[in-house]
Amino acid sequence: MASKMKKSMADVMRLVGGGVVGAGLGLLFAPYSGAKSRKKMARMGKTVSSKSDRMVRDFSETVSDFAERMNTMTGKANKMMHFRH
Repeated sequence: MASKMKKSMADVMRLVGGGVVGAGLGLLFAPYSGAKSRKKMARMGKTVSSKSDRMVRDFSETVSDFAERMNTMTGKANKMMHFRH
């Protein structure tokens, strides 16, 4: 159990370390000034946020439709089972 915990912590540290190195390299090789980069990132964040909201809404509607169809099918199956007895 302790070795799993150590492995998990090592994986987390690698992930964090990779993020720090990646962020540093991104800043080092950024094609724009800091202010322009922040504006572009904010714009991109809003775009990603709106697209992810849309995807979540669509997925939610799909799951709701599926659940409704399954409920309808279950009701029909129950009626058929009671009809046969």
